[in-house]
Amino acid sequence: MTTTVPVVSERESRPARGGPLSVLRIFRSPEWGLLLAIAAALLVIYFLDSSHAFFYGYRVQTLFHNVALFGLLAIGASIVIISGGIDLSTGSLVALASVMSAKLLTDWLHRGGSAAAPSAGLVAIAISLTLLMGLLIGLFHAFLITMVRLPPFIATLATMAGLRSLAKIADGNHTVTVRYDTFRFLGDDYRVSLGIFLVAAVFFSVLMGNTVLGRHIYAMGGNETAARLSGVRTRRLKFIVYGVSGFLSALGGVLFAGKNGLGDHSLGISYELIAITAAVVGGCSLSGGIGSIRGTVLGLLLTQIVIQGTGQVAPKGIDSTTIEGLVLGTVVILAVAFNQLVRTRRE
Repeated sequence: MTTTVPVVSERESRPARGGPLSVLRIFRSPEWGLLLAIAAALLVIYFLDSSHAFFYGYRVQTLFHNVALFGLLAIGASIVIISGGIDLSTGSLVALASVMSAKLLTDWLHRGGSAAAPSAGLVAIAISLTLLMGLLIGLFHAFLITMVRLPPFIATLATMAGLRSLAKIADGNHTVTVRYDTFRFLGDDYRVSLGIFLVAAVFFSVLMGNTVLGRHIYAMGGNETAARLSGVRTRRLKFIVYGVSGFLSALGGVLFAGKNGLGDHSLGISYELIAITAAVVGGCSLSGGIGSIRGTVLGLLLTQIVIQGTGQVAPKGIDSTTIEGLVLGTVVILAVAFNQLVRTRRE
């Protein structure tokens, strides 16, 4: 007797047949609610800010730059959450990756910090080693969860503290400045960062919604026991999921280092909260098995608009960084409460 595992995927709202009903079903997709929320937030900012500076020039570039950089972290967080897990080490891994890439280019690989700019090949090697480090850390998380049988919360909470300490040891408790344009352009130019993010978003959206691997990840998040009894190799999936999260966090660390021009062990504090918030606002259930990459992208865009917009219309002396924690906390509570309400009504 074969057990069938119910799978919730990014294509769950698409009907089997065409016709008018399929069009109506598309407009009932959860992402449309996020689009309406984004439009409403922009309208509120437009009417409250008489200068309308939020919609022009540097502020627009900053918005898209933040979406691109934090978007890589959010994609990794959403895949882990959909699988039924959690990754709290994102921010610390961003810090370690920034220090790792900076030290490789200024000391470990580049002849003790030679004044001459490193070659493109050397930059590629430094970035590749940093990304490999992120992948291995993600696989280590999966090892702790599957083999040592630690809860994901405990496993990644422990490394959240440990990785930041490693970053502090590596940079000698000092920031590591990187001035090389061959490295910095990846994170310093918002168009390059946005391009990298869009490629990652499209790739993982297709993977999660249109492949067997993606369907198995949804199945594991929805009911791990049923998925395992149906032949899904859940241990292997966890290695893939956490490996992807570690890889994307390291890539985010490289881009942040390029943007700031330095590696810093204090970088990335609360970045995991931003990533998880984007996933939750985008419709990912913390219980697993529900969510989408496109929803996460829209959730991140909404979150960043609210954060920066609040700073724009707030009284003088208060900027977005001052109230970011308050805004994120409020958004998380509202998003989770709304998702619970919708789920209860459906049941």
